Amino acid sequence: MIKLWRFLSISIVVAVCLGLALVPGVPLLNNEALASGNVTISIEPPLTAVGFNAAFNITVVVDNPDGMPIGNADVRLHFDPTYFNVTNMVNGDMPFNFGQSWDNVTGIIKSGPYMASGTNTTATSILLCTVNCKSKDASGESTVAFLYQAGPPPLKTVVIYGATDYLEGGDMSLMYNGTVKVSGAPVLTVNVTPNGTGTVTANGVTLIGYPNTTNWTTGDNVTLLAVNSTPGWGFHNWTGDPVPATNPMTITMDSDKNVTANFVLLPPQISPDPISLTFNANVGENPANQTLDICNGGGGILNWTANITGTNVTWLSMSPMSGGNLTAAQCSNSTVAVNTTGLTAGTYYANITIRQGVLLVFGPPEGAGSAVGGVAPVNVSVTLNLGVPKISVSPTPLTFTTNEGENPPDQTLEICNTGTGTLNWSLSDGGTAWLSENPTSGSLGAGECEDVTVSVDTTGMEAGDYTATITVTGSPTVSVPVTLHIVSGMPEIPVEPASVSASALDISPQQVKPGQDVTISINVANTGGETGSYNAVLYINSVVEDSQSVSVAGGTSKNVIFTVTKSKAGVYDVSLAGQTGQFEVVGGGWFGGGLGLGTGGIIAIVVIVIALIVAVIFILRGTARPE
Repeated sequence: MIKLWRFLSISIVVAVCLGLALVPGVPLLNNEALASGNVTISIEPPLTAVGFNAAFNITVVVDNPDGMPIGNADVRLHFDPTYFNVTNMVNGDMPFNFGQSWDNVTGIIKSGPYMASGTNTTATSILLCTVNCKSKDASGESTVAFLYQAGPPPLKTVVIYGATDYLEGGDMSLMYNGTVKVSGAPVLTVNVTPNGTGTVTANGVTLIGYPNTTNWTTGDNVTLLAVNSTPGWGFHNWTGDPVPATNPMTITMDSDKNVTANFVLLPPQISPDPISLTFNANVGENPANQTLDICNGGGGILNWTANITGTNVTWLSMSPMSGGNLTAAQCSNSTVAVNTTGLTAGTYYANITIRQGVLLVFGPPEGAGSAVGGVAPVNVSVTLNLGVPKISVSPTPLTFTTNEGENPPDQTLEICNTGTGTLNWSLSDGGTAWLSENPTSGSLGAGECEDVTVSVDTTGMEAGDYTATITVTGSPTVSVPVTLHIVSGMPEIPVEPASVSASALDISPQQVKPGQDVTISINVANTGGETGSYNAVLYINSVVEDSQSVSVAGGTSKNVIFTVTKSKAGVYDVSLAGQTGQFEVVGGGWFGGGLGLGTGGIIAIVVIVIALIVAVIFILRGTARPE
């Protein structure tokens, strides 16, 4: 009986201790009062913006930067149930929560007390709870506020350790309330000033009709771009609700917004089209006229005049040379013509300078600001390329051999322009029934080539020899003899091995200025039956300049063309495939060939200078003798 009494006594003492330990506000460790430190409690996020009937969350967080020991906490909040209701609450970092409740009629939220697990927590940030909410279909704002009321009933928000309330008995400066903002569909109003002078896009879509109003979802980000869509007007700035001073700019639709895009009248601007002109022609020919449009790329009124500048530009003309009264985006056109009379092969340059004709003062509609004209001149560059084309045709002649009743393989006739300028060519076989060519005409720039397929049709033809002539008209005209051998009873035509050789070195032109192209070509012919190859190596002044490897089908030939450019005046020796020649680069100085002295002239000048020096020495000696 005594043992049973002792057991019951010990059990009662333990139960009392445990009960006291679980009573809210009773310290878990001791009753020592501590300084409040920097502990605060807040609603996160501080501002929540939502639309109608939208779910959202708010959290209650203790900020404990000094790591003060915290034993338990109570949270009491008030909100306006006109704008949202609480749907649920979720516990946070502190493991023991002895009660959560909310009242969507009075707008009261109760959570806690919260108690730490066994020991006090010293975490610097403590999430007490998450409150799940849903907005109503009413626009307005509600403060989510911490309460510290004596009651009845008591509604006190506390964060404590032992007997110490870190919030100092409801000091509201240590409690940071939150705000919930509910709006169904925030309205964005965009205006353009002056009306009709520009447009605005919202997230890439052009807004039509100003002022323009559109509804957005709360929290949407909208990118606005002011567009210079009206000729003569340009974007200036945004005004209205606080907006960034950039274009484009992005605003967040957390409430109704009203912004205005302001445009101003631009000054006149000379905008020629095109900004450069190029004419190509052969010596003695005039190229087709071209049109130059002079437009007002700004605003106001543009009057303009033009003049032609450059060295020896009498070959260029323009009509008319002035115009005016051009409003924004309006253009006038002039005809630009070239006369090549008296001009030799080469490249010629000129400028057409377009200036404002009269200084204009112009103004926009009232309220849009003003500007004074002062238009920068604009140059249109003009280039004339004059050349002398030269035709090259290979192989020549053409020979076809076939058995009776069979057509021989096609052969290729290569037509090249080894000169400058543009080569317009055409060919004809005089109506030969068994012969055809494709194509029969073309146009070639300097250094360009084109292949012509030559075909033979022996239908109805007997064994024997047939001849024809293909006449290629160009500069000059070239005749290509064609021979057809039709063999009777020949089972197979033996194929002769390749026999490749080079001939007909051509250098054009033979005198150029520094930097101008010289075309050097040679004809490589294969008089055998099989395909052969040839490596052509070009030497300039006994130094390898360039090389090309070509493959030549049996019975055909090809032109191998090199383009050489030298910047230094002088005579250059050319060696290609065992054949030699020269070209000369003439410069603009005493020793560059500009005066036509050449090597002999330079030697003569040196001799004269030496003779003058000797004469001066003798004269000086004579005058220095004593009397």
